[in-house]
Amino acid sequence: MTQFHSLSAAAHRARTPRTVARATEHFLEGPHPWGSVDVSPTGRTTWNRTRLTVFPPGTNRGERRALQFYRTWPVAGAVIGLLTFLALDSWPPMAATAMVLGVYVAGFVVALRLTTTLRPGLRRLTVMSIPVGGRFETVGDVEYFDHATDRLRTLDTLRERGLLSPLEYEAGWAEIYDAIPEQTLYRRTLRSRTNPAG
Repeated sequence: MTQFHSLSAAAHRARTPRTVARATEHFLEGPHPWGSVDVSPTGRTTWNRTRLTVFPPGTNRGERRALQFYRTWPVAGAVIGLLTFLALDSWPPMAATAMVLGVYVAGFVVALRLTTTLRPGLRRLTVMSIPVGGRFETVGDVEYFDHATDRLRTLDTLRERGLLSPLEYEAGWAEIYDAIPEQTLYRRTLRSRTNPAG
C-alpha cells in the first residue's frame, strides 16, 4: 500500500466517527442548535404551512433533546405504536390496543413535562399558503421569514467552517430570536403570490 493510500484510509477512518456523531446529534437534538423549520405536507389543492421555531439563545444540549423529543413524538410515537401493535399479535386485540394507546399517551405526558419550562420561551414564525378562488394566497410575513431562515442557516455554515466564534454565533442567533414577536405564531399579513389585476 502506498503512502497516499495509507493517508487516505486514515482520513476516511477519522471522518467516519465524526459522521456517526453528527447523525446521532441530529437525531437526538434536532437539525440546528437554534431550532427547526417544519414544512407540512402539501399538494396542488391543499394548504401548506411552514413554521420556523427558534430556541432561546443559550439553549443547552439537554434542553434541545427534550424539545426534539416533544417535536418528534407525534410521528415517532405513532411508528413505535404500530410496531408495538404488530409485536403483540398474539395478544387479544383490545389488550394490544390498550397497550399501544398507553405507550403513546405516556410519551406525550413525558414530552410535556420535560418541556414545561422550555416551551414558553420558544419564538415561532409561520407562513401559510391556502387555496383561494383558484389561486394560492400567502398568509404571514414571507419576506422576514425568508430573511430569518437564510440568516440562521448562514450562521450554521460559518460555524461549521470555523469562521464564527461561539459568542458570535449566539449573537447572530439572538438577533433573529429577539426580532420574532413573543407569543406570536405569525404576522397576519395577507399577500398574494400573484399580482392582483388593477
